[in-house]
Amino acid sequence: MYIIDHNKQLSLVKEMKQLRRNTQSCEVYYHHPFTNQMWKSFFPRAKEDNLGPKLLRHEPLPNTIEACLDICLAEDAPENAIGLGIEWSTKATLWPEVIKILEENYSDYLRGQLKLFLKHLDMEEAELGTIKETSSKPTTGNNDISGEEIDNLIWRSRKIRMKRFFVLG
Repeated sequence: MYIIDHNKQLSLVKEMKQLRRNTQSCEVYYHHPFTNQMWKSFFPRAKEDNLGPKLLRHEPLPNTIEACLDICLAEDAPENAIGLGIEWSTKATLWPEVIKILEENYSDYLRGQLKLFLKHLDMEEAELGTIKETSSKPTTGNNDISGEEIDNLIWRSRKIRMKRFFVLG
């Protein structure tokens, strides 16, 4: 689903046909003629001068958060957990729902995949970013989520990691 290795991205892009490009958001859409799959290349953490990591993934994503998590965390493919974590790290409004689903289904996911996903979700970085905000309601970029909510989500994510560590299987 996700390809994060730059060399693999380049070799796959050479096989595909570019459909459209958005230079403002640094998104490029491709079609792979052999597999008939649509792909999207983008920089989810792009900010002014720094583009951040580049991701290449199937397009479109599954319709539900739970379906995305099932695909990326139930299979032993680290690039899927890392890619989804990086992509959703910029969408703080999704975090409460993501954590809720993880709390309900943590035993269905592979321990290593869950750990990678939570690491790349970077909630701790968002928490540090909210401390520097001067508004009355701290936010992470243009997502409306308070510092207290982020603290609660971080605590819940750590609890999920510990539960998953002690679940056998």
